[in-house]
Amino acid sequence: MTKNVMPSAADFDAWTAEDEEKALEAVAAQMDVKHLIKDGSVWFLAPHGHIYKLPLALSIDDFVKLSDIKSDVEQIQTLKDLLAAFAGEEAAKELAKEPVMVPMNILSAYGEIIAKVQGADLGKSSASASSSKEKTATE
Repeated sequence: MTKNVMPSAADFDAWTAEDEEKALEAVAAQMDVKHLIKDGSVWFLAPHGHIYKLPLALSIDDFVKLSDIKSDVEQIQTLKDLLAAFAGEEAAKELAKEPVMVPMNILSAYGEIIAKVQGADLGKSSASASSSKEKTATE
């Protein structure tokens, strides 16, 4: 275990942009969240071993809630609400104990996955886009 030693004035004077970059990269790596997609859900593994489950098939209301988020506080609250609805209150309570970067990383990855699955950036799911192409080809 590493001891926290109070920095000296000289440490502050010697601190460089390179030191800052390395320190931030190390902290970010410690907050990394892994995920996998299984049984219609996205499962997230947080750095301290907690697992969170979110649905791949979002309702329109849930999609709008995630899309209309303005602040980090709203994002985290929406994530906690989704977890409570789909994985139970315990999961939402556990998420509240995580460092703030963990839910932010979950939200970022979840948004990317939902966009890929539902084709949100194009306004069509990949399934509806392919069925449209098939109709055009056979007409």
